[in-house]
Amino acid sequence: MIWQTTSRRDMWTKLLDRLQNEAPYFSSFLAQHADEQDVVLRRRQVRTLYKANPELGMVAAIIWAHARGIRVNALSLLVRDLQALVTLFDRDNFDDDALNHLLGQPGISVPTASKMLSACGKKYGGIPAAILDDAISNAIESSEFAEDFPRTNRLRGKTRSRPLEYYKSYLADLHDLAVQHDIGHDNLDRFLSEFAANASSDEHARKSA
Repeated sequence: MIWQTTSRRDMWTKLLDRLQNEAPYFSSFLAQHADEQDVVLRRRQVRTLYKANPELGMVAAIIWAHARGIRVNALSLLVRDLQALVTLFDRDNFDDDALNHLLGQPGISVPTASKMLSACGKKYGGIPAAILDDAISNAIESSEFAEDFPRTNRLRGKTRSRPLEYYKSYLADLHDLAVQHDIGHDNLDRFLSEFAANASSDEHARKSA
């Protein structure tokens, strides 16, 4: 589920133990918000925490967006540059330059960046950020949704070769749907993720039959 992630607490503590530099905000976050075994985070929880404490909120966004783990060297650089990330996120609306700067950080691709922007309640190009991962890309390029995402489908198969243009087109199409149906952007990307997950389960069931 893209709006809720669960990762192992010991995975993060072992990663932090391997760092050469101190990570006080990460350690503090785990002490305050993880249970003995897991770190369970919801998007709205990350957003609320970010508003209350940008440093801890940024840690939450990083952990939420990397629930499956992250390379030690990438985490080390994110720990080192945490304050720079907090400064970068000190804006309501990201333009191309700001997003490119974020994508220049280690371990941050468009799917990861979209999660972090959405979790922190930011906009890109004046539109509320929404999550775009491979599963959602496959869903919106499917026959069921192609007509609902006309801009995005002009860039079919180009999530990696033209990632910023693809993401901007996706947000524009998603925004049109949100306005047309009076639905929140968070609810739309959640619906697309659930659709993709169900489609994947159905496909697996057919292959196993």
